[in-house]
Amino acid sequence: MKNINEILQLTDEIEIIEAVGTIIWDKKNQSEDFSLLNDSERNFVYIDVFEGAMNEGGFNHFFSSEAGNFAEEIKEAYYAIKAPQTALLIEKAIRLFPNESFTDDLEKRNQILAKMDEIIFSDWEDLDEIFFADEQEEDIVALIVAYIHENKKDF
Repeated sequence: MKNINEILQLTDEIEIIEAVGTIIWDKKNQSEDFSLLNDSERNFVYIDVFEGAMNEGGFNHFFSSEAGNFAEEIKEAYYAIKAPQTALLIEKAIRLFPNESFTDDLEKRNQILAKMDEIIFSDWEDLDEIFFADEQEEDIVALIVAYIHENKKDF
């Protein structure tokens, strides 16, 4: 296993993220929650969780899965890496829940989802398109690597 200084000397940003991710996920797997991770490591994991959920099926999948339990933390993680457009997109998606009914409880959230108007799902699809289009505008990979550099003592 490489240390963070060796990892940050890699030239490929994806390799940096994958190497840091391996270290963090190994550390995370030593507990049943995120308690062994510091704030910077948690932010890394939250972004990884969100990106994975979005690639599986957009905001509908995100909110209907356990990933949605961390929506607020994920939004804050994007602010932490200086990706405000993505953070605002997540905020908009959360605000689409009727009557401010968003909850971090998966079972309750799925009950709400089952009763939601199709218009909300359509609005989420519109946000999905923005997310995937804006991904080029806000280079999340570069922002994560910069965040790791800025907080390397935490990794």
